[in-house]
Amino acid sequence: MKPVPNTCPKIQHSCHSLFLASQHNAKRWRSILALVGILAASIDSAPAASIIVNAVGTVNENGKTILEATGNSMDSTTFASIIATAYANDTGGVWDFDGANFGVNAGETITLNYGASQANSVILGLSGTNGINQGNVVGEATSGSFELGLGGDASTRVFTLSTLMSSIGIFSLDRNDASRTSVLSVTFLDDTTASTSGADGDNTYFQILSATGTNYIKSFSLTQNNFIRYDDLGFVVASSAPEPSRALLLMLGTAGLLVRRRRQSSPVLSSVISV
Repeated sequence: MKPVPNTCPKIQHSCHSLFLASQHNAKRWRSILALVGILAASIDSAPAASIIVNAVGTVNENGKTILEATGNSMDSTTFASIIATAYANDTGGVWDFDGANFGVNAGETITLNYGASQANSVILGLSGTNGINQGNVVGEATSGSFELGLGGDASTRVFTLSTLMSSIGIFSLDRNDASRTSVLSVTFLDDTTASTSGADGDNTYFQILSATGTNYIKSFSLTQNNFIRYDDLGFVVASSAPEPSRALLLMLGTAGLLVRRRRQSSPVLSSVISV
């Protein structure tokens, strides 16, 4: 009789290769699923919008006499023109604080629908020790009849942005008190900051800061030493800033392409995945 060839080493080698491929593939999928889980959790854990606001396309409709803060990136007249264009092109808008009465606490959010179509939105996350509310002081507002008030104290209010901005502007209102001061500050993508100065509570001041190049604005804050009210928060979104949902889809799509490429380049791995 002819000796039976010993195929055990080959079988053992194939089984071992399949086992290693399976372990490698499982580890890769665990990593991908973990990434998806983290991204989904970050979305699910985002606080629901406290209020939803439809932005408008004009500033200073009441024709107030405006002074310009030191450090402004442009004057109020130029900004009014830019805002009108941005609104028409669905790339900006103005929160004029009119409409239904509102109050937003620290840790809550404001969703601003902007542009003529109202199809786009930006979420402002409010942080600090106290919130904001709607003020109603006759004769103060730069547009309409209502303004932004501070709830609780005059501490700094910080607003984080879900969409990057190229410009942020706001009017600090006349409180007939020159000892009251107001500062607009922004934080850029590279974590550098900029601030206005010189705005007091004895006049209506316009304050605005803008990005340089693609170093866009990711958050802004309002700081005052005493109660200051504000009106007409105007903004222009960054032209190349992707929406968060699109960024998520892009990341997941890239992960899928990497897995597919690995499957195509590894016959053993492909057989394991298809089992």
